[in-house]
Amino acid sequence: MADTSTQQPTIFDYAGGTTWRLNIERIPLVTFFLTSCQIPGVNLGQAMVPTPLLDQQMPGDKLTFEPLNITFMVDEELTNYKELWNWIVGIGFPQQHPQYTEVLGTSNRPTSYSRSEDAGSRISKTPTDAALYSDATLIVYNSKNLPKLQIKFKDLYPTSLSALEYSNADTDVDYLSGIVTLNYLYYNFETHK
Repeated sequence: MADTSTQQPTIFDYAGGTTWRLNIERIPLVTFFLTSCQIPGVNLGQAMVPTPLLDQQMPGDKLTFEPLNITFMVDEELTNYKELWNWIVGIGFPQQHPQYTEVLGTSNRPTSYSRSEDAGSRISKTPTDAALYSDATLIVYNSKNLPKLQIKFKDLYPTSLSALEYSNADTDVDYLSGIVTLNYLYYNFETHK
């Protein structure tokens, strides 16, 4: 007879969607005002294997991570919005080349980089490129409000920053919020220590 005791769950509490904290090293002002984020999805590519009767799908070997989307409340001086704006504009440097060097100088990450230090980093990263990225940690708390899980994002960078809409048509005060889309190399789950 099969042992069914190993098939029973040991944790009966459900995961709550309000007990979390996301720390993004490069943008602490945005981190303070966060209102929502998600654990992004991941997709595995497929390979089609032709056969005389029916083409068969086989698991591929490349993962595609969905972007990390976060929503934050904007402070009245737009300080946190400008923090993100400076980062994304500095990467794209639309007006002049010094914008790029300014974004490298505002990073709190070390600019020296060695491939042996972190085997999971981008292969083509130059010493100065390390300052364009930021790591992040999403801490998930259990039902007793104790940290249980960390999701670590490696080499985040912004790809999209939403518009802020001002309107005189509203009768109630609607506070502004922003949405930023961040891409990254990968993320891992770790048990909180």
